[in-house]
Order: sequence, then C-alpha cells, then structure tokens
Amino acid sequence: MAVLLALLAVAAPAATGVALADGADDGDARPVAVNASAAMDSVADGNATDDETAPPDRWSTTVGGGDDDKLATGVRVDGGYLVVGWSNSSTDGDAHDGYVAKLDRTGETEWERTYGGSGTDRLYDVEQVEDGFLLAGMATDGVTGSWNGWLLKIGPDGVQQWDRTYGDDPGAFWSLDGDGEQVYVGGWMEDRSTTEAWAMELDADGDPVWSETYETSYAGADEYANSVFATGGDLLVTGSVVGTTADPSDAWAFEVGDGGDRQWGEIYGGGKYDRVHDAAAADDGGYVLAGRTASQGSGGEDGWLVKIDGEGDRQWDRTYGQSMDDAFFGVHADPDGGYVVSGAKHMRGEDGGDGWVVRTDDEGHGQWQTTRGESYWDKFWPVIEGHGGGYLAVGESTSFGDDRDGWVVRLGGPAVAAIEDADANESGTRVAFEDSRVRSVTLSESTNASNASGVLAVSEPANLSALSPPGDPVYAVTVTDPDGAVEDGATVEPTVETDEVDGEVSDLRVAERTDGNWSVLATEVVAEENGTVALSANASADATLAVTVVPAPTAAIDASEAVTVGEPVELSAAGSTAGNGTLAAYEWAVGERTASGPTASVSFDSPGEREVELTVTDENGLEDDATATVVVNDRPEVDLDAPDELTVGSAGDFSVDVADEVGETTVTWQFGDGAVTGESVEHGFGSAGARNVTVVVEDEYGATATEEVTVAVREPETDETTDAVETTTGVDAETAMPGFGVAIALGALLVSALLVRARR
Repeated sequence: MAVLLALLAVAAPAATGVALADGADDGDARPVAVNASAAMDSVADGNATDDETAPPDRWSTTVGGGDDDKLATGVRVDGGYLVVGWSNSSTDGDAHDGYVAKLDRTGETEWERTYGGSGTDRLYDVEQVEDGFLLAGMATDGVTGSWNGWLLKIGPDGVQQWDRTYGDDPGAFWSLDGDGEQVYVGGWMEDRSTTEAWAMELDADGDPVWSETYETSYAGADEYANSVFATGGDLLVTGSVVGTTADPSDAWAFEVGDGGDRQWGEIYGGGKYDRVHDAAAADDGGYVLAGRTASQGSGGEDGWLVKIDGEGDRQWDRTYGQSMDDAFFGVHADPDGGYVVSGAKHMRGEDGGDGWVVRTDDEGHGQWQTTRGESYWDKFWPVIEGHGGGYLAVGESTSFGDDRDGWVVRLGGPAVAAIEDADANESGTRVAFEDSRVRSVTLSESTNASNASGVLAVSEPANLSALSPPGDPVYAVTVTDPDGAVEDGATVEPTVETDEVDGEVSDLRVAERTDGNWSVLATEVVAEENGTVALSANASADATLAVTVVPAPTAAIDASEAVTVGEPVELSAAGSTAGNGTLAAYEWAVGERTASGPTASVSFDSPGEREVELTVTDENGLEDDATATVVVNDRPEVDLDAPDELTVGSAGDFSVDVADEVGETTVTWQFGDGAVTGESVEHGFGSAGARNVTVVVEDEYGATATEEVTVAVREPETDETTDAVETTTGVDAETAMPGFGVAIALGALLVSALLVRARR
C-alpha cells in the first residue's frame, strides 16, 4: 500500500549499507558489506516506450475543496472506487482532517466525508472488510497535541462506526493489511531521540494483540515501516532506514513471526540516498519494493524497483529516470503479470514535477510509460486495479482544481458514460462513449430505463482471439449495465473504419456472447461516410459484443418449372450456400403447407401458379429467403370437326375447339401426307381411299391431347363414267342401285323432243 514518506521531514543519521543477519536483534546485528551494484540493472527511460502504447485516459477528476487536499490511496468497490487522504478545506486554519470520497465509475463523486478532531488528522491506507472499511493514519492527541497511530472503521456509506488511537509516543500508521478479523498495521513511532519502525496486530474491534517497534544497527538512524503483508501468521514489513549524510538512506525489509518477534532483516542500497515508499507481493512468494535511488541510475534520483524473494534475498534491481530527479511512490502487482509503478517524473525540488506511470514485465523491464501534469506539482502515489481492466492513478495535483487537490486519473479499462435520470415519458436513455468505438448505447423503454441512473461501461477486450467470435472479427467490446438500471437490452451503435474490413461492408455484423455462446444479431448499417461505417443492433445490455464480417447465406430453389395436376414436384435446396459456416435449417412454405429439410415433395389437385418459399438459416443464425413459382398445369381438351368424305383434289375444312386453362397451346394436324398447324385448316388428298387424320394439341408446359378421325376420299366423276351408266336398265352399273338407268333414258327422250320442236 502507498505511504507518504516524502511528506514528513526526518533526520538522516550516518551509516554504510549493511545487511542484518537472519534472526539477529537490532542491537546485536553484525554488519555485512553489501555490494551496491550487485544485481543492479540500470534502465533508462528509453527502455519503456512512450505514451503511444500507454492506455488512454478515460477520465480525470479532482476532489476536495478550496484549500490543501491530497489523496494517499484507494480501493476498488462495487460500482466505483473509494479514495482516502486528507483535507483542510473543511477546517478552520491549517489543520487537516481525514478525508474519504466515493467515486462512481465515471469519476463522479457520490459522497465525501471528513473525520477527525481539531488537530491534524490524516488517512494513509484503506482495507475493505465484510461490513465496511478500515482506515489507518494518524490523529492528533487532544491532550499532548502529538500524532498517534489512528484506526477507524466506517460503513459502506462512510458513516463512522468507531475509531481508536494507539501509542504513548508520537507515531503514525502508514500501512494496513488484514481480513477484518486479524488486522495488521505498520508505521513509525518516536522513541526519545530517534524514530523506530512500528507494527501491530489488532483484532476485529481494534484491540491490540501485540505491538512492537524495530530498529537497525545504524547508529542514530530513523527507521520507518511503510508496507505490511500478512503471510500466514507471519508479517513481512518493508520500509526505509534514514541515516546521516554519510549514507542518507537505504531500503529495508524484515519479517516478524507470531507475537511480533523479528525473524530476519535485510537492507538494500548504496552510499547515497536510496529509499522505499511502497511494496507489492509478487506471484512467486517474493516482493517488489518501489522507491528512488541516487546510488544508481542516470543522475540525481531515479525511480527504483527492487525484487526480493520470500527470505529477503535480492533477485534484481531496476532504475528508471533521466538527469532530473524521478521517484516511484507506489507499485501495483498486475493480475495479468508484471508491475505498474507510479510516482513523479522530472521533479524540480520545490518547482514541481509530473505524475508518472510505468508498466513493466515480471522482470521489471519497461513496457510503456506515461506522464500527466502541467504547471506545478502533480504526482501519483499508488495505482489501483480498475473495473474491467486498466488502472486508477491516485495522487495530488496543483495543475487542476483549486489550490492543491486530490487527483484521480483513469488509465485504460472501459470507456464509461453516466446514465442521467430520464424523463418518464422518454422512450429511452442515450449514453455516448466518446473514447470507444461504440458510439452510443440507447436503453429502450422496455428495459425500464426511464428514471434510471447509473453508469454504463464499455471496454475493449485485449485478447480478441481468445473470445473466438464467429466470422472474421474486427474488434470486440464488453457492455456492462448498472445494477438495476437495465433488465432486457439496448440498442448499440458501434463504428468501424472501412480499411479494417476484409470483405463487404454489407457483411458487417454485431455478434453477442452471453452464457459463453455467440449469436449473430440482426445488424443495420445506419451511416457510411468518411471511411467510417456505423452499425446498429439490438443487444443485451450486459454482454460481450463483437463487430465481425459474416457473409449471409444464400437460398436457392431447384424445382421443375411446371407439374401436372396430381403429380408430385420435387423441391431441392441443394444450390443454397452458407457464406461463413454451414447451413443449419431449411424451411419450406407453399401456401399454408410447410416442410423442413433440404428437400421436399408436394402435389396439387387444381391448376394454377403456386409460389414456393425457402428460408435457410446458417449456424450463426443468419437467414436468407428465396422464392420460385411452380405452374400446376392441366391437360388440353379437344373437340374435333372434320368432313366425313372428300373427293380427290378437293379441300375440306378441319378445325378443333381447344379448352386449356393454363398456358398457350399449339395445334398440329397430321394428314399422313404432311403436317399443318392451326386450329382451323383446309386440306385435300391426292388419291382416293380411307385417310386417317390426327390432331395433336400441346400447351407451353408440355401437356398434350390427341384426337383422330377417318375421312373417305373418292375419285372425281368423268364422261366415260356417264356412258356406262346410260347402258344400264334401271340399275346403276357402278352402284347397282335400281331405277337409276330408266330415269336417265326418260331424260334423254325429253331433251330430244324439245330439240325437234325448236327446229320447226
């Protein structure tokens, strides 16, 4: 935990760098020479990349009033952050009060409180317990006017439950650790002419279990404990030994067992000013100490990291800095590995400095660094873990706010936006994310968002491949809703740079991951301009969303164009394709009839056109539709009209009456000696005999009807045929019909008589 050693002026007795023998008492310690350069790795600023790769600022805020206010540290809590320090904005005169502020996830102050009496009271550390918070610091004794160790407990809303002071001599608690049942504090206590490191174990009510002070063999030196770590019954303490001008200061670590007895102790540093301000527990059971050193580095004082194992043996040292003074005042062990150290860069004595944050790997090698600040003193003490990743740098600033204020900068993590109280008649609440590729989130009326307040957060996951969204993902974000503000969902509007899209813009989708499963949402392109595409989709208000390229499937119907009434038509979706993935479902609809599967069969009992619909769905839930028209065809009906007989060489009329409901028809006459088309035709034959005539009617869809008729074809009559008839007596020589010859004879006599009379 962060401590504020630099705020207290202390004497520095002379001493050379030594290491305490394990188990030795301070007074009996045998000095062991330490090579100040052993395991030291001086790292210049160039080993940590610049602001380009540092996480972006999400927000920055100051807290306090019009006077001197500072923050020492903080802790992440549900819905935001709790920061602690001190303030004299609420007091008359120069005295400080302990100060606590609760910030929401956007940096807005939800509440703030001060604690203490008429003297100077400060808070240096905070630990969250089951029913509230424990705060450690120093408070002014109302009788002697000196500082004492101070511990108080507050509830979740900041209401004080109890407070106690400790120590008969002036002192302070700079660090705090414990689970609420066992509480450990560390700091310092004056003992006549010098200051000694001080540690205590307390129970849940603040009653002391044991209390001990610790010193080294440095004659006349002052010792300070700035960080304590409970380690399964033992206590690891880190701090500094401040000596004389011969060796102004060294780093210090020691372990105490049950009851406060020291087990071992080690000192680290060279012959110049070397000091530790904070420490963090490492994953391997060791610890990383953060401070500043003048014994190594680039000149002046440099930021300093020292890695020790669980027995205090130094494993590596790293320095950061340039020619001006630089210092680390806080160190945070990142859950993802490595360390985030913070402090002040380019310190110019009383003239100021800038807040400074450096990210290292597990071995202390720099990965990125960034500074913040402007005109005068701006510095960070520790950073704390942010909601959804990133960090909260806590400190003080004279460049921003009024006079000197507590200062909080949100680095990385989600882009957040507050939900303001909405009018009950509004359809929803729109929350914009200026620093994120999610342009806005609109809470619909159905989500009971009206009259809701809180904070929506949007973060971009660093490891997109681990999420494995469908398609060709461009980026992913996580949307987190405030508790109780959203029940169902929201409309999200992410934006995409078109040069990031490997595919068609129309194939951009928003995919949603809930309960470990991905689904592709119906996505609309709402704007496309200046190389940017804005999308819109209805999503859950608490989910991981990915913008990804997923081509839609293509539905295709393969079926006969026409089918005869009563005969089945086979429907096939074999030509359908999935743009990305496989087809998972096929749904057919023909009128009110439905079927599922890649094929279907259907028949009809009446003619006409029928529309067939196919919907295919791929494994991502994307759909496509296709339609086709099937003609249900009837057979033509034919009524034939033809002569019974014809004479050779003469033409007869042939015609049909066609009844056909669907499609155009073609009529073809087959006369044996040729074919003619048309519903009405004339045709003659060149020889006598019985002739079969066939008519074929075919519609455009291939249905046919055929009719056949026989026509008698006779030879035409001649003169020879007449003479032969006259020689017969009453019987037709050709047909043997009685009376036919007598009639001819009578006719001939009548004609002769008329001719004789005419001559007269």
